[in-house]
Amino acid sequence: MKLSTKYIMIILLSILIFPISFLGVNFLYYLFVTQMADVSSEEYYEPEEIEEYWSEEVLSLEGMAREDVNAHLHSFDTYPKAKIFWVEDNGQLLMSQGLPEELNKDWDISAFISYIKEDNEQELFTTSSYLEGAEDSGHVFLQLPLSSIESQVGMGQYQYSTIWFIAIGSFWVLFVYISWLFFNKTRKRLVKIEENMKTTKNQLVPSKMDIEKDDEIGQIEHSFNQMVDQLNESHEKEKNEALIRKRLISSLSHDLRTPLSIINGHAHKLNQYHIDAKMRESVHVINEKIEFLAELIDNLTSFTVLSEGKLPFNYETIDIVEIVRSSLIAWYPIFEEAGFEIEVDLDESAYWDMDRMWFRRILDNLLQNVHRHAQEGKYLSVRTEKEGEEVVLKIEDGGPGMYASSKNSGSGVGLSIVNMMLEQMKLKKTVSSSQKGTVVTIKKKEHETIYN
Repeated sequence: MKLSTKYIMIILLSILIFPISFLGVNFLYYLFVTQMADVSSEEYYEPEEIEEYWSEEVLSLEGMAREDVNAHLHSFDTYPKAKIFWVEDNGQLLMSQGLPEELNKDWDISAFISYIKEDNEQELFTTSSYLEGAEDSGHVFLQLPLSSIESQVGMGQYQYSTIWFIAIGSFWVLFVYISWLFFNKTRKRLVKIEENMKTTKNQLVPSKMDIEKDDEIGQIEHSFNQMVDQLNESHEKEKNEALIRKRLISSLSHDLRTPLSIINGHAHKLNQYHIDAKMRESVHVINEKIEFLAELIDNLTSFTVLSEGKLPFNYETIDIVEIVRSSLIAWYPIFEEAGFEIEVDLDESAYWDMDRMWFRRILDNLLQNVHRHAQEGKYLSVRTEKEGEEVVLKIEDGGPGMYASSKNSGSGVGLSIVNMMLEQMKLKKTVSSSQKGTVVTIKKKEHETIYN
């Protein structure tokens, strides 16, 4: 059954719960009470039956003498708890059974009215019938306690009313429980889908679900499993493509080194000959491109090895200022020759956990990008400074920005290597670039910097 059908049934049942429960429980309750009344040992009388019976009883006494009427009424035992008295038309008491002694001695109209009034307050049922005897005439009264005046079914309803409330309450509680089961089970199935959607570092693709029912949620689970299959196929395809790409890069790197070495050798030979200025300038350009290609090949090789996790990593706690100064000493003559204005501020020291050679490689790559792409600004700033409670390293240039075109633009493999090394050393890099220059900020991912 579909969830929508179940939901509509619950809505309809919620609308009809009161009339259905009221009518159904009342019907069952009536059957129960009737059955219980049939087996009850208590005896109750219905008012209509008492009045009809008493009229017939008094009618049978018409024309009898007073003594015979009194004798018959005294012997009346149909209703054991009954009080009987015969009052003449002038209010005089002719006969009584079950009345107080004081009323039997002195009875008149005033006493009769007072007694009837007291009877009403005492919750007595009273009925009367007129008797015309041979000597005297008057009303013959029959009184019974109201507790005895009730139908057997009515008394059963009074006695077992608690059962009625329990039945109604149980019916509504059962409806609420069924509704809760429906929505709770639906919620659990949705939560299960949500949990299956979560992935971890070790599990990049969600796991498939077991489809229990073919309803709307079951269809979602089926679509989810189809999506997982597609993701697995895509992930497997991506792994295969990455493997092919790495093998291709490795092969190209190896194949390019031999012709590049030959070209470099011939260019070196040309420098040994006496050639004019234009030819020497061409040889200089050839040497620059050879160096660029050699660097690119090294980057491709490093990228392949690094992505496979095969590049050696020596983890140690190092003062970053020491490595930065060492790199700047190596690069200072190059920037000075190119006419750069250099500002260095390394007063803030910090100890980071890293690989010394990796971090040196990162700095060389970043400084090389400044030298290659920020020649227009002729400005370089390297500084350590505090941001909140941690020390960061900033490398700033005055170039046209990262998004400007450059005749020395490369493949971007070097920055990819920088990002991969930083990621594995739990460092992160942020870049702020505009037409006035670029600022590269390196900091720790975790706030565990140690200050001097």
